[in-house]
Amino acid sequence: MRRLELLDYGRFFAAIIVIFFHYTFNGIANGKIDSLTHIEPLIDFTKYGYLGVELFFMISGFVIFHSAQNRTPAEFAVARAIRLYPSYWFAVIFTSIFAWYWGNDLMSVTPFQIMANFTLLQNYLGIENVDGVYWTLAYEIKFYVLVFFMLIMGFQKYLNLLFMLWPVAMLVAFITGFDHFPYLGGYFYYFSAGALFAILQENKSLKYLLSMVISFVLCLLYSTSNASLKAELVGVNFSENIVGTIIIIFFAFFIFLITKKAQLLALPHSKILGALTYPVYLIHAHFGYMFISKYGTEENKIIIYTVTLTIVLSVSYFIHKAVEVRFSHLWKALFMRTLYQIILKTQRIPNSLQVAYNLRKRT
Repeated sequence: MRRLELLDYGRFFAAIIVIFFHYTFNGIANGKIDSLTHIEPLIDFTKYGYLGVELFFMISGFVIFHSAQNRTPAEFAVARAIRLYPSYWFAVIFTSIFAWYWGNDLMSVTPFQIMANFTLLQNYLGIENVDGVYWTLAYEIKFYVLVFFMLIMGFQKYLNLLFMLWPVAMLVAFITGFDHFPYLGGYFYYFSAGALFAILQENKSLKYLLSMVISFVLCLLYSTSNASLKAELVGVNFSENIVGTIIIIFFAFFIFLITKKAQLLALPHSKILGALTYPVYLIHAHFGYMFISKYGTEENKIIIYTVTLTIVLSVSYFIHKAVEVRFSHLWKALFMRTLYQIILKTQRIPNSLQVAYNLRKRT
């Protein structure tokens, strides 16, 4: 897939609105920032920044669909591991250092918790995240596992068909009340929408368009209904109309993204903005909460927000250059010698069993 510079802008925009949501609204609402109060006119806008996660999941669906094409299961798994783990490991260490000294009751960490977080499987082990934002990575991994399963089952040439049918299955689950089942509801509506946009980029046939309409309706219903639940949790009103409008804007962004005009756009600094997005997302939340609580006051809140964001961007640039780029050959070698080999050996087991079965039949 040709690099889409507009997509990099979309990634960075999603990260920025999530940051504003956390720093100006959510961190104060949940007590993790205790030195500042809300800026009321500002939070009328920034409280909707949590929807950046929905945009992230759409982008992930779009990118992962392209990533799965023309790759073996082992190659796909290695590519995802290289993308996920190195920056994440650094982020766990970075956040844990500050949480160890500044974490208080809400954000403190333990050595066992830190070690468990290194696996990225802590959500399945019942262990708390070092940073609250890691919950989204559990959804990412589930989506990767789904795509990996399709590849290892030999369904690569049926990816278009499977992703076209996915929203239909989710619609049936929604109508029948089975949307709580794995992959049949919730944020997976957005992953499916992103993957369908990737298909529509090359094939705008009616069947894919109809499947996209189903995804759109499910996304809209899910996020607008979530607005009411969120209002009950935090005691602040979230307009379903505004939430719905934002979701429509996200879909409009992707509609434009898959046009020839958008694919030819050359946008300044798009590559570095896209590269910074993942590290920024990983380190901004708990570090930002702790830093703002320690140094922020009502008098300097604008300055402290600016300083915090500057630190997050600077550290993220360091992660990208020093961890991701400088040691890229190391990470590739590590996962090729471990994950890649494990998958290859696992794939050989069914073949060996089949050969043994055939030999037994002949004798």
